Amino acid sequence: MSYNRTVTCSHCWNSGHNKAGCSVLRERMQERLADDSNDWRAKQYFEDKERSKKRSCSYCKEEGHTKRTCVHIKADKEKTVQMNKEWRVKALDYLKNLGLGVGALAQLTLKRSWGEDTITNVMISEVLWDNLTFTVKNGSNPYSFVVRNLENFSQTRMADFPVDPTGIVSPSNEHGLYIKVLGPVSASSIEADVPDFWLSGDGDVIDNMFLDSRGKARERYYTDWIEK
Repeated sequence: MSYNRTVTCSHCWNSGHNKAGCSVLRERMQERLADDSNDWRAKQYFEDKERSKKRSCSYCKEEGHTKRTCVHIKADKEKTVQMNKEWRVKALDYLKNLGLGVGALAQLTLKRSWGEDTITNVMISEVLWDNLTFTVKNGSNPYSFVVRNLENFSQTRMADFPVDPTGIVSPSNEHGLYIKVLGPVSASSIEADVPDFWLSGDGDVIDNMFLDSRGKARERYYTDWIEK
């Protein structure tokens, strides 16, 4: 749901804007100032307006607006959603081709720069769909799967997104715990496990990409995944 459909002005009670952007209030203050040039409330209103024009956006650092109304963050989020949507379509096809979903049997391998070691045989018990975003490709994502040790089924571990030789959806850093499918599951069962709206590319995961480690607004300078 868009901001314009949800916000209600506390002055005129119309939807689509707040009190700061209310044209009814602005016209009323202009009338008051025309009637009395010393009207302190009207003068204060326009002084506050002037000060707000010099306010700096926490995202793009330009003056005259805040992050909430920033056209740059809106455009950048739209680009990010589209990037994520395109990656997720490819990633789902890749998982379906591998047969990698809940119930699949796999081999867990630790990859290092000097070689790799087979850890154990496992079964996929959960796909962490929310963690599967286009940032998998730069190696910055958290784990992608929960797996269970077939020799000790109560023992669970985490695993990374599988390496894709084509590089289309593969992490750039191949160090970590990766899965090699031994017993695939059907493509239809994988599709059935996909959460609603996951393929839209949108969601909290996108909003969180625009926050720093403290939960504060990230500066546009640090959104290096976007071509500006």
